[in-house]
Amino acid sequence: MFRLLLLICLFLSGAASSNELWLKISEASKASHDLNYSGIINTTDSNQDIQSTKMIHVNHEGEEFLKIEKIDGADNLLLMHEADAVIYDNDQKKILIKKKKGAHLFPNIFPSNLDKLKDSYSIGDGGDFRVAGRATQMLVLSPIDENRYNYHLWLDKKSHLPLKMMVIDNNKNVVENISFANIEFLKSQDISWFRPNMNIDKTYSINENKNIEETVRKFWTINDLPRGFEEVSYSAKRYAGLNAIAHQIIYSDGLSYISIFIHPVAKNQKPQVGSSKRGSSNIHAEYKKGYQILAVGSVPMQTLSYITDKVKLN
Repeated sequence: MFRLLLLICLFLSGAASSNELWLKISEASKASHDLNYSGIINTTDSNQDIQSTKMIHVNHEGEEFLKIEKIDGADNLLLMHEADAVIYDNDQKKILIKKKKGAHLFPNIFPSNLDKLKDSYSIGDGGDFRVAGRATQMLVLSPIDENRYNYHLWLDKKSHLPLKMMVIDNNKNVVENISFANIEFLKSQDISWFRPNMNIDKTYSINENKNIEETVRKFWTINDLPRGFEEVSYSAKRYAGLNAIAHQIIYSDGLSYISIFIHPVAKNQKPQVGSSKRGSSNIHAEYKKGYQILAVGSVPMQTLSYITDKVKLN
């Protein structure tokens, strides 16, 4: 009887510990929306290519304003107000206006409903570390199956904001490493910085990437998705140079995202077939009934192959 009571106590203690860790994820999600902060973020993919960006985030009277500016490479800038995004390409002198529904950009990486995560990942305490000169606690989210990757998350102990995220595949290789190199928490809600750094002597072309899904007939079905993945976004757009409509469906389990692209292949074009890799994303391509089907995401290749196989064209 004593051993049985001991086992029950240990079980309840473990459950409480797990609940406490999930509460920290909830606090981190709230912090990423509510706090005002700026810093330099370094992103490293599996090829050890590093991209550095400068981020500013301010919650001004309950509305979020975000600016992400590339430090290296192309002279690109992203401005976001809630879900409205404007991308400035100063090299190509182009401006792209679009909606980013369901966008999750580090450190805003968690869904509003954590139940989805709990269905797909278990959580553990990875210990205490320092990131960007600040004390953090590392949490480990381990997948329940082989259809997604492991996530290691470093949360600031004082503010609860995620300061680092590492995506690790099922062979323990690092797929992506995103981390603040430095961070400053802002006291002011000033948004005078919320404007582009444009060359007024240049003429920019503007592309408002409007969705036309309301007028489009969906001619496909995708059933029997891997556990935990649900559709979070759908868009249909007619792109310049493509005399057809391209469709994009985004699925997520709350942390991992998979984009499915479906568009017709012109007679003079050769369709893509097979698997490849670009940065931190895997890509799997299939060709069905005159349509190109692409699956892209930071998930195992077998997951992308499984989903493209489930695309049925009517």
